[in-house]
Amino acid sequence: MKCLSWFPMHTKTAHTLSPFTQSPQSAQLSTYESLTNGLRRDPYAWPDDVVNEVEMVLRTATYPDVSLLEHLLTLDSVDAQRISEWMHFSTNTFPIYSQKACETLTKMGLKTPYRPDDIASYGLYVSRIEGLKIHAPAKGLPEIGLPRSRMLQLGLERFE
Repeated sequence: MKCLSWFPMHTKTAHTLSPFTQSPQSAQLSTYESLTNGLRRDPYAWPDDVVNEVEMVLRTATYPDVSLLEHLLTLDSVDAQRISEWMHFSTNTFPIYSQKACETLTKMGLKTPYRPDDIASYGLYVSRIEGLKIHAPAKGLPEIGLPRSRMLQLGLERFE
């Protein structure tokens, strides 16, 4: 069970977040976890107040500012990639943090480190994707239901 290291796990209000948990307090975060369930990650066991705080941060953060997300890295087994997945599925504007996309950006001359333990590196990644939008206008992209940041991220992952 994953939990904040400072919060005792024997509390009666601990929440296990999994695709099968659908209480009103954890429905949003549980939905994001179910969307990324193919990654075979362990579910979380968090108290209700932690779940509420995480969901509040997900609703409050605005694109492209990632500074509000930094304290989520203090949760056990939560990294910038997982936070980016939550943000992507909650807002449809944040790109998913990807090692392959960071490597491609670096090959293109835009040094973009992939450090999942550092939210600032995710912030740099978001700003690089935002900069690419200036040079890849919407009229140059296929018309599909994905946001441009996601399309650019997928393109960078597949670029050779």
